[in-house]
Amino acid sequence: MTSTTDRAAGAGRGLRAAQAYSPRPLTDGERWTAQALGALRAGRYAPDAWARFVRDSLQRADSARRERPRLARQGRRWGLTGAVGWLAACRLTRSRPQLNLRPLGGLMWWLAVWQMLDWHLGMAEGGDGRPRSRLSPADAVTLGRFWLVPLAPAVTRSERGLALLIIVGGLTDALDGQLARRCGRTRLGRDLDTTADLAFLTAAGLAARRAGRLPAPAACALGARFVLGIVLSLTAAFGRSRRPAIRARPAGAALRICGLALCAAERPRAGSTIMIAGCLTPPRSTAPHYSRA
Repeated sequence: MTSTTDRAAGAGRGLRAAQAYSPRPLTDGERWTAQALGALRAGRYAPDAWARFVRDSLQRADSARRERPRLARQGRRWGLTGAVGWLAACRLTRSRPQLNLRPLGGLMWWLAVWQMLDWHLGMAEGGDGRPRSRLSPADAVTLGRFWLVPLAPAVTRSERGLALLIIVGGLTDALDGQLARRCGRTRLGRDLDTTADLAFLTAAGLAARRAGRLPAPAACALGARFVLGIVLSLTAAFGRSRRPAIRARPAGAALRICGLALCAAERPRAGSTIMIAGCLTPPRSTAPHYSRA
């Protein structure tokens, strides 16, 4: 068991570490997160420390829903819309043997996505710390990319379906960035976008590999990049109580999407070359100047 004094000291260290990597004062949400991660680290990630971390996180999520009921209702409506949309898609494609949409699998995935959104509504705040009362159009586009994830294994038997799906996913990635710059970035949108990219490209890459369209070198390059990114992110969050000081370059993301789409369209040589080039594109450092979100 970790004493209250140790937890308080750990929370203070986490707060100082997070502030050291931010060129502006931390928002209320960022301060809470840094302190919670610092206390978790002070507890040496023991089961009781994790239990306290999860309990406090759920309490804060519940508080955010009470303080911003309009935001919570909007999240529930979007969750219901996605579920109904998935069931409608399953029904409409029932007579097409090349498409294999699974109602239960898609609903379970969407439930997990909606639950993740519902738990993190408190992150809907800008870099100025001002809470947002509504989710933005950029958030809707990003959630649309999450919605596409279970479609990837369902369209592997389609001659063009997987390649078209990858292109659509790439377009949503470009569009949500444009909308976020126009409507204002938020911490929620930033982290949703990163997670959606990881989920979508992983699902599409696995589907292409299973269909025999993604060569092993390209699959290994994509997997290695994602594993390295996850390790760096977890190390920054749980080892240093701060967000990762890196961000993917748009050019690299475009190369990965184009390469994967070409492989899915049965152009493995060109697709693999472009995919590997995208995977080797280094991320840019955000340590000197974080974005305002």
